This record gives sequence, structure tokens and C-alpha cells, in this order.
Amino acid sequence: MNSTIYETIKTLKRIAGEKNILYISSNELAKEMNVSQQTASRMIIELLDDKYIDRKMENRKQKIILMEKSLDTLYKELNDLYSILEINQSFEMKGNIKNGLGEGKYYISKKEYMDQFYDKLKIKPYYGTLNIKILPEYENILRQIRGAEGIHIEGFKDKERTFGGVKCFNAHIDGIKCFIIFPERSNYTDIIEIISDRYLRETLNLKDNDIIKINIDFNFN
Repeated sequence: MNSTIYETIKTLKRIAGEKNILYISSNELAKEMNVSQQTASRMIIELLDDKYIDRKMENRKQKIILMEKSLDTLYKELNDLYSILEINQSFEMKGNIKNGLGEGKYYISKKEYMDQFYDKLKIKPYYGTLNIKILPEYENILRQIRGAEGIHIEGFKDKERTFGGVKCFNAHIDGIKCFIIFPERSNYTDIIEIISDRYLRETLNLKDNDIIKINIDFNFN
């Protein structure tokens, strides 16, 4: 991504605020960025083409919607800065326990994943994941975590299909070591999956809709 595109995303986000929606003409954007109207118009078109934004016309005004790709870009830049400055961070999130569809057990049990979990995370995960729907007030933290590199688990192919890469993040729940896992190529969702070498539902006596706290540590050193 070139620097002008990045600066355009930052400017749009600053104006849009937390709702990620703004009404702005290319001329107004040009003044905000101190560039020509032609440059601002070109930037908007490039962002549209690359799906960083969506655009609609409402009451003869241009409505711009910042898409997930734009937000992910900003949070990735934030994490890069923390990494460069070697600033470690600790996060806390809360969410509701949710019943999964059993897919976690299918994926986690794959030998190619299990071998890497043991090698890179130093655990042999319980066959299944704990699913947690993160409360709205922790969404920005979730986005920042998703935008970080994490511990990379490589994807693989078997005779039937391709399994994508996964990134993992150190976490603790009530003092029990665990890992948040994200498929590397997935759309944003407020539901996270947790793996551990223990059956967390049973160990922590959890039921659907219980509220639980997750502590996450980023170590950039």
C-alpha cells in the first residue's frame, strides 16, 4: 500500500469517528489532505476498487463507508509501531460463552495442526474450542489483536481439501493458560475461539451465555 492511500484512510477515519460513516465530497477531502481535488478523487476511486470503502449517494451527497479492510489496515499499522518501539501490551476482554457447531473439534484434531500446536505453543490442545462472543465495548481491542501477527500455524492440504493458516495469541482465563486462534484469511467476526490443553467448559464450570474475562499479553521483544 502506498503512503497516499494510507493517509487517505487515516483522514477518512478521523472524520468518520466510531460509526465509520461520513459524508464528504472529493473537494472537501482534498482540503483536509492538502492535495488537489483530482488527487482526492483518484484516491476515493482506488479505495473503492480495492474494497477499502463503499460509496453511495444520499440526498445528492456522497456517503462513504469504511470497510473492514480499512480498519484492519489501521490496526496493523498500530501494532507495527508498538513492535518497532518494543512496547509490550496487556489486554482484557469480556464476552459471553457460546455453543459452537462442533467444527472446532474437526479442525483442531487434524494431525498437521496438532503437531504445530505442540511444537510452537508447547501444548497438546483438547479436541475442541471454547467459543466466546466478545462484548461490543471490547471491539477495538479485538480488532487490534486480529491485526497483529501472532504465532503462525501453517496451512496444509490433504486428499480432500486445503486447510488455511492460523495465528495464535497467548492468553489466560482464570489463571489457565490458553490461546486465542484466528484463521488467517477470514472476515471480521466478534466471536473468538480459544484452545487449551484442558476442557475449559468443564474445568471452569461454564454454561452458555456466562460472561467470562480473557487476558491477553502481547510481547514484541
